[in-house]
Amino acid sequence: MKHRGILFSVIFIGCIFLLYMYPVWFPQVSSDPSNKNEIRREPPATSWNYEPIATDGFAKWIGQKLADFETVYGNPEEVYSSGFSFVIHRYTIDDQTYVEVNTEDKRITSIKFLGKENDTIAPFRFGMTMNELAKITMIYPNFTLNYEGKTIAFELMEDDMNYRPLIAFDNGTFAILFFSQKKGESSLYSVMYLDKETLLKLAPYQVTDGVSPRFTTEETADWEVINQNKQEQSKYLFQFLRNYDRLPEFILDAKNQMLGEQILGGFFAKTEEFLTTERTQQLKRIQNGTEDGRFTLSRTEMEDVLKEFSTDTANVYLELPVYDPMFTILTWYSTPYLHTRFMHQEPESLGIAFSKENVVVLLQQLENKTEDSDAN
Repeated sequence: MKHRGILFSVIFIGCIFLLYMYPVWFPQVSSDPSNKNEIRREPPATSWNYEPIATDGFAKWIGQKLADFETVYGNPEEVYSSGFSFVIHRYTIDDQTYVEVNTEDKRITSIKFLGKENDTIAPFRFGMTMNELAKITMIYPNFTLNYEGKTIAFELMEDDMNYRPLIAFDNGTFAILFFSQKKGESSLYSVMYLDKETLLKLAPYQVTDGVSPRFTTEETADWEVINQNKQEQSKYLFQFLRNYDRLPEFILDAKNQMLGEQILGGFFAKTEEFLTTERTQQLKRIQNGTEDGRFTLSRTEMEDVLKEFSTDTANVYLELPVYDPMFTILTWYSTPYLHTRFMHQEPESLGIAFSKENVVVLLQQLENKTEDSDAN
């Protein structure tokens, strides 16, 4: 009996061991054929911090004088104030390239590049997949940075790691890589190089420790001019992306633009009529900087706003804070449900309204539209 008891115990313990080790020895493989070329990356449960890679491409220009950059790339086509601490310079290299450079005190703080020229974005290349990126560097989910004597930590969520991974360089700069939402395997279509302060102020990822610094408005900012410039540049970039996806351009209708401006102004004039008390308080916390993150309208809230303005053929999207329009639009383009919303196959009428850090995008169906448009 004693030997039988020992034998039973050995067999029982062996079975338990096999049960728990089976998933490790024989991991499950997805049977979905659409997943065979692309690995979905979920943030691992780890506190490992990032490791930088060698500085290359446009990362070398971050922190350098704008005058030196322009000796290589020429003068900008347009320059306008952001209304905050930086100035935006737009360059035209060719009809397939869109470049914006942000500066503070005439030094480069970020470069946003959308196009097909690969030499300037080495070691990356446009069209590369996430699997190809993984051969260059590990995709890190956790970043801990020191800023003005304080520690700030943030984490990349699953969508961030798959569509907007963050890469660090050994000169202290960073790059956000934007991957497309086309069918099949996603591919790299844009890169934003930026310094640590700009990264923390844009706050594209979820902060897990500390408080992110914020952009402050300039006392002498002419917001009427700034809002108009941002509206025009945003329309230009949306059209560029439509052409990039080989889709028909948006119709730029003056009436739709005016409606977008009315919606933006009307929402903030009577916020309590569209939001619950809890949501109103959340909006105020984000506005005054006591809560990180972005505020957007839910589907129900959007429907209520559109009813107020007697339109049921439109799609409205409101977000704040938006400091850098190009960064925000690239983020929308690489976000699955927003890409679907802004990149319909059918042509639509587009209106974009800015009010400081607040933006509304209004897409209007064309069934009831007239031929009266002011497309540029």
